[in-house]
Amino acid sequence: MDQDQPSTAESLEAVKARLRQSFVDGLPERMEQCRADLAALNADDATDEDVQAALQRLHLSFHTLKGSGASLGLDTLARCAEPAEQAVREALTQTPEQRASAKQGLITTMSARMDTIERELLDQTARPPSVPDATAARAEPVTSFTEAHQRDHRMVYLCDDDPHQLRQLANQLACFGYPLKAFDRLEVLKAAMLEQTPAAVVIDIVFPEGENAGPDMLAALRQRLDTQVPAIFISSRDDFSARLCSVRAGSSAFCPKPVNIPEMVEFLDHLTNPTPPEQFNILIVDDEPELVQLHAATLEAAGMNCQVVTAPEQVLGVLERFRADLVLMDLHMPRCSGQELASMLRQIPGYVSLPIIFLSSETNQERQFQALQAGADGFLVKPIEPRRLIDEVRLRAERMRTLRSLMVRDSLTGLFNHNTILQFLELAVANARRNDSPLCFAMLDVDHFKQVNDTQGHPAGDHVLMALSRTLRLRLRDSDLIGRYGGEEFAVVLNDTTLEDAIKLIDALRTDFSRIQFQANGSHFHCTFSAGIATYPNCPDPRRLTETADHALYSAKHAGRDQVASQACDSATW
Repeated sequence: MDQDQPSTAESLEAVKARLRQSFVDGLPERMEQCRADLAALNADDATDEDVQAALQRLHLSFHTLKGSGASLGLDTLARCAEPAEQAVREALTQTPEQRASAKQGLITTMSARMDTIERELLDQTARPPSVPDATAARAEPVTSFTEAHQRDHRMVYLCDDDPHQLRQLANQLACFGYPLKAFDRLEVLKAAMLEQTPAAVVIDIVFPEGENAGPDMLAALRQRLDTQVPAIFISSRDDFSARLCSVRAGSSAFCPKPVNIPEMVEFLDHLTNPTPPEQFNILIVDDEPELVQLHAATLEAAGMNCQVVTAPEQVLGVLERFRADLVLMDLHMPRCSGQELASMLRQIPGYVSLPIIFLSSETNQERQFQALQAGADGFLVKPIEPRRLIDEVRLRAERMRTLRSLMVRDSLTGLFNHNTILQFLELAVANARRNDSPLCFAMLDVDHFKQVNDTQGHPAGDHVLMALSRTLRLRLRDSDLIGRYGGEEFAVVLNDTTLEDAIKLIDALRTDFSRIQFQANGSHFHCTFSAGIATYPNCPDPRRLTETADHALYSAKHAGRDQVASQACDSATW
């Protein structure tokens, strides 16, 4: 948020009181403008266009007084402004002839309404506002699985009465770095969970005790545990009844047998991930500075990152530098309405799917629907309870993150896809050029991968790719970028890294990967990879980096595979 916005240390109750006072301090100027617009209606030389413009300004003013007053706890102001807004709205729908005949009655009514607003509001400002309890306004802490399991955040319990299936599943998950405990009886699993809570449990549905014994045991056990353990159910049954039973037992995922290990690993990574989720970026657009700050403070108290805009014409510029997950905007704003702004954003390719929620005191359902037709995803009515605002924004922002992830990530490995990693390479080169820092680009290729697919089967090949992607994600820094370049090829952008350090790092990864034992068709096998590395500024642009790294990779393959090679960018060849 900007410097004049509330700090996160300030309680929401204090923020609301401060913003309310700021709003009240500006009311005399607002009312003076309203009286000027009212006088414009009665001017002898006023054209119909002048009257129309004055009515639109009055409607916006009273609409703002109603919505902001209710949101800031100024209930008297909101009640007084609402009938004034409705009267102006009706006048806006009339013909010029109808307005001319009803003008004096409207002026008299509006003048009396303004007197009431000023008199009652000035009397009220000496009294404390009706503000909700701060504890109710703050976001309730979201309990994550990582917060609940501090003793061993990666421990997974497996339970299946089939010893062969249990052993095979344990061996495969162990390749991905999970500490495991395997159980072939439900009562033993139950005792272990009561003694030490795991990060997750993988459990079959059918046991000798019954066809739904696994879910039944876990559902009963949950009532005795202090924390809710995420559960993945596995089963040779893949019918509606089995899935429904697992959901009722509180399952986090369902994997039919034979288990797709890469899919299960993705589930486990998500459920036991020890890193906190990235903050949601919320852009709030409202011409009322006090109200926009109140909503920003509410969302930031829930752990979101907010950027506020009070002038619609600034939105496009802000979106260029602020990667918003959602836009929360008012419907009625001067110079550009929320409906017009939403239509504008929907005409820009990069913002077609950006979630937009209107937050307005507009209660007319037909006008709400018209606003949604502009391309918005929801409509919330002011005033809104902080908890509901947080939940609505979080739900839609999470969906946006999921959609973005599907668009930029490879479905098997979860790494960036080909186009995305190349786009990030362009940005990384630009940053390295600006900061005068080194950068390395590495291309990795699994050796003899076609032979793995042909002899061990494609599921085993997927397992190899998943293991390599996981090795890269666990061992590289957060600032490094990893992508699946295509097939069995991977690309890595190593920011602020010299060639010497890059070679050491990739070679250590190569050695560790070669030690992973894979299992398929009752036999064990190992895999290796070869790598080629190119550097910036030796290669001054992304195209030369990729081509030079590819040439180095070819050299490593030609020299016998299972090794790392580097190559200088020969400017004479370009």
